[in-house]
Amino acid sequence: MKTKLLLASVLIFSLSCTTTPVSGHKALLLTSAATENQQGEEAYKEILTKEKVVTGTLDSKLVEEIGKRIAAVANQPDFQWEFKTLQSNEPNAFCLPGGKVAVYTAIFPYAKNEAGLATVMGHEIGHAIARHGGQRMTQQMITSGLLAGAGLTAFSKMDPTKKAIAMAALGAGVTYGITLPFSRGDETEADEIGLVLMAKAGYDPREAVNFWDRFSQAGGSAPPEFMSTHPNSEKRREHLRSLIPKVMGDYESSAKLGLGRNL
Repeated sequence: MKTKLLLASVLIFSLSCTTTPVSGHKALLLTSAATENQQGEEAYKEILTKEKVVTGTLDSKLVEEIGKRIAAVANQPDFQWEFKTLQSNEPNAFCLPGGKVAVYTAIFPYAKNEAGLATVMGHEIGHAIARHGGQRMTQQMITSGLLAGAGLTAFSKMDPTKKAIAMAALGAGVTYGITLPFSRGDETEADEIGLVLMAKAGYDPREAVNFWDRFSQAGGSAPPEFMSTHPNSEKRREHLRSLIPKVMGDYESSAKLGLGRNL
């Protein structure tokens, strides 16, 4: 019996492994993309009812323009893209499954220009393309059982505890006061995907290094890398610099926009 259970578990896990676009990394997913996208859409609608959406400003228009350019090269036909700007003192951004993107106004000073903002948006969209939210929900299902059946349960019908954890897993944890951070591996993979996307969209990928420099300096004294899920600033810069030669061909063949307009 134990042997049969083990073989069944191995089969389930092997059938649940997917290959991430762009990076080519393998990932374990027990949730479906369709379910993640549905939950992402429902979560997005809920967030927009509780946050102040900014419209009509130059910065909010740039968020939409940059988002559409990245969406055009992201090759995600199942995504129903939306790009919103939210008023907040928290310098942040997120992309929920299905292409639901939000950028907080406090990130604009660090972005400085369109390419800086494309760095942020490309990174967050990278999380969604890699289905990191689904991976985190899978981890929660396996380790705690709190989201058991999440792949079959409508987001709107979840009890408050499961919904809060699902919100955090999908990438909206900051808004709802729950921290369920992406792993260092996820962050590095999102950097890689984001760099490819911004280059293909016509933004100078070299600005990604400058953006993360500016943003890391804003954080003051950062914790040691082993205490954080984010790569430390120096390693992040080194990794991005090592990737830039690989994406310059995409940039050179694009309708180059360089740094774009200032924010």
